[in-house]
This record gives sequence, structure tokens and C-alpha cells, in this order.
Amino acid sequence: MSLREYAPYRLPGNAVITGQVTHVLSTGQTLVGAGCQVALLPVTTESTAYMQKVMGGSTDNWSPDPEAVWWLEEADAQGRFRFEALPAGSYYLTCPVAWKEPDGLTRERILWAETTVGPGDHVEVTVSR
Repeated sequence: MSLREYAPYRLPGNAVITGQVTHVLSTGQTLVGAGCQVALLPVTTESTAYMQKVMGGSTDNWSPDPEAVWWLEEADAQGRFRFEALPAGSYYLTCPVAWKEPDGLTRERILWAETTVGPGDHVEVTVSR
């Protein structure tokens, strides 16, 4: 882990990231990430390596180095979340979800998104990939 990569994210900020966690099932039904833990991770070498695993289908949770900077928020009943007082920068958002398919099998996946905020920005993000 590089402390230098995390240094800008330790500073106070005034950016806001809000959004919703959604996933369209094979049936066409939209699943919202009600109650899921949304993680906000600065884009660093460490988090990018983790995201490459997620994009490949991994369902392992983020377990960063103890010196890493990251935030957690619980999505509400509509899958909505809000992160405030963020420093400007680039971020990954992740949220693990699980659901039952019509065949009765339980599926799980980590949904994700990526965004960038500047000082004072308010960005709306859909976590759905």
C-alpha cells in the first residue's frame, strides 16, 4: 500500500456523492440494494487491484491495509446512499447484493461504479454494474 496515494483522501473536503444501488435481474425485475453496505474507495493501486477481481466476478469483500482510507454507508430501503465532506478525487463504489432467481438458486454479486468529484461537487451515481 502507498501512503502517498491515500494522503489526499485524508484531507477535509466538501464534495458529496449520492446515489442508488440497483440491479436488473434476468427476469427484467429491478432489485434495489436496500440495506446493503456501500463502500467508497479512493482509486489507488490497491483498490484498483481489488476492483479488477470484482469485475472478474469475485464476491470477496474489501479488506484493505489498516492504513487505507475508505468510507461505509448503509443504503436505505430504496437503495439510496449519501457520502458527505469528501475530498476531491476519484472513487470506486461497491455494494454486495444477493437475490433468488426463478429457478430457486441464490445468486450474489458485488455491484460497482466509478466516479470523480471536484471541490464542492455533488455527484449522483448509480451503482449497478
